[in-house]
Amino acid sequence: MRKALLFTTGIMTLVSISATGCVKHDRYDTARTTTHSLQEQLVSAQTDCNTATNALAARERQLAQAEANLNALQGQYDLLANELDSIDAENNQLLTTVTDIKFGPLPIATQQKLAALAATYPDDMWFNAETGMIRFGSDFTFSSGRAILKKGATDLISRVATILNSQEANNFEILVVGHTDNIQPKSSAQRYPTNWELSTARATSVAKTLTANGIDPSRFEIAGYGEFRPLVENRPDGTKENRRVEIYLRPMADSNAWDTPSTTTTTETVTVDTMEEPMK
Repeated sequence: MRKALLFTTGIMTLVSISATGCVKHDRYDTARTTTHSLQEQLVSAQTDCNTATNALAARERQLAQAEANLNALQGQYDLLANELDSIDAENNQLLTTVTDIKFGPLPIATQQKLAALAATYPDDMWFNAETGMIRFGSDFTFSSGRAILKKGATDLISRVATILNSQEANNFEILVVGHTDNIQPKSSAQRYPTNWELSTARATSVAKTLTANGIDPSRFEIAGYGEFRPLVENRPDGTKENRRVEIYLRPMADSNAWDTPSTTTTTETVTVDTMEEPMK
């Protein structure tokens, strides 16, 4: 009986040991399966990470390229903006130039040339685009009491002739008018008894210089107003503002409508004059 009990106890112990071994093996398999699964997930996660890293690097390259493109576009924009500013400045300058020219009887090109020439002689030549008038100071163009042009005045009037003989201006008649102040000729009184004769002789001298530079003589009309058309009140010691020669340009077709005073004044051919007298 005792042997039977010991045998039974031994069998039960073996069964218990055998059962315990099976449980441990199942846990091992489960753990191994779980580990394998985690390894697969880790590999997958690593792959995803690498993919994301590559995608991020690609995006960073795209971003860098986009920034480079943006910088290039900004450079082009700045260049175009500078060009636009330059064009705008040129347009403003052109607008100012055109605005400064009062549209008168002369073509714009002729006005611009005469205005530019007058700007180089600010104290001796004036141009009024509104009336088509060119004015020369007599103290620059002539010596006192004389009607022979000075060298500097000859050069200037030659340049005026080039403009007046241009294609756009050659259909304009040319009225040359001489003026003086109210001081009468003294040492040259025999040649020029009054300022009418002196002013007319000076106008004729200017016209001759213009024709010598190629302008058709048939375009000219000459007048001398003496002291009777002053710009300012005459002063006792002489008034240079009133000593002048003026050129008026008028379209040939409108010659009958020219709004200037009558030109029925004395004219005289100019000859060499050697007499001098104080400025007047």
